Amino acid sequence: MSKKEKRGLLILILVVAVLVTMMLISINSKKKTNIATGGNVENEENYVQVLEDGTKLNISEKMKEKKTIEGLEITDIQLTENNNMTQILGTVTNTLSVKQEGFIANISILNSRGEEITKMQAYIGPLEPGASQQLNAMSVFDYTNAYDYKITRAS
Repeated sequence: MSKKEKRGLLILILVVAVLVTMMLISINSKKKTNIATGGNVENEENYVQVLEDGTKLNISEKMKEKKTIEGLEITDIQLTENNNMTQILGTVTNTLSVKQEGFIANISILNSRGEEITKMQAYIGPLEPGASQQLNAMSVFDYTNAYDYKITRAS
């Protein structure tokens, strides 16, 4: 192999090494971004609509499904983010014929694989039969690209 051929091969190896390094950096950067945006991964569906004022609104149909916890119905869930503050709002209705005492609830925000992205807490106040109140929980990270949630009584 001549000196010229060796130099060409060395340049080719260096170019390939630079390209591989750039690809690895890009992949690592995407993983870090995914962690920072609520655990989303590549190829995961986008469940966020950005409104005119910049507010992010979760549009997952699964988030809108009615949930129940100890005779309480959770409906009208809205998950939004604005100014680095994520808020989950909903309606809690007592469907039992007896008064429900107040308690702290854990709200697990889930991705499309059913994995927990984060957990928020909310206080559900005492409710008379048939009465409703607002559910409200907040977080300082953006979890709007959630797929679903589950709600349980805090231990």
